[in-house]
Amino acid sequence: MSNCTQGWPARIRLVAIAAALMAFAIPGTAVAQSTDEERSATGFELTGYVGALLPLAKLAESGDSLTAEFSTKVAYGLGLEYWFGNFGIQLQGNYSNPSLTLQIIEDAGSFPISVKLGNTDVWMAAANILWRPQLSGPAAVVRPYFGAGPAMVKVMYPTDGEFDIQDETRFAISLVGGAQVELSKGWFVRLDVRDYISKLDTEPFETTKTQNDLVTTFGVGYAFH
Repeated sequence: MSNCTQGWPARIRLVAIAAALMAFAIPGTAVAQSTDEERSATGFELTGYVGALLPLAKLAESGDSLTAEFSTKVAYGLGLEYWFGNFGIQLQGNYSNPSLTLQIIEDAGSFPISVKLGNTDVWMAAANILWRPQLSGPAAVVRPYFGAGPAMVKVMYPTDGEFDIQDETRFAISLVGGAQVELSKGWFVRLDVRDYISKLDTEPFETTKTQNDLVTTFGVGYAFH
């Protein structure tokens, strides 16, 4: 009888400890489930970006006598998305003003002459279909995403007395990939890489060619859900 009586305090302590652990574990589980529900919810997300325009090739060529190329330049962007779980629709705009340089070869075998025409206004807009898989475990705070869609590129060239380059608006294809990291309720950061693929066909360049305008940006956004 005495041994049984002495064992009750230890048993009571074990029950109290188990109850305390359950009290902490249940809210934690509820928070985790709530977080998962928030990540997969339907709603708007708005993101502002800053980064760089990285032209992957020369802008244009005209035989062996004339080439044109953009410089690497700071780029800005703004994106608005509406998500249906893991799929979303995005409207994205980017702006940059790279400098335009012409390389002129007057005679065969001579060195090229560089002519800087000044800064060019480049406006880009895209409507993308996005998909982002749901990771699990500790990696759940990271949300990679991928997408594609139609786009437009508007180029406003600098004016020069000797070279008259026509402004142009051209159709493009936008390919995008990136990763989103959640910071706190609603707020997140992103690393976004997108390629605007288009055809350049403007005077005075004779050769139509594919142009890749790569925009790499870092963004901060807020989810309204």
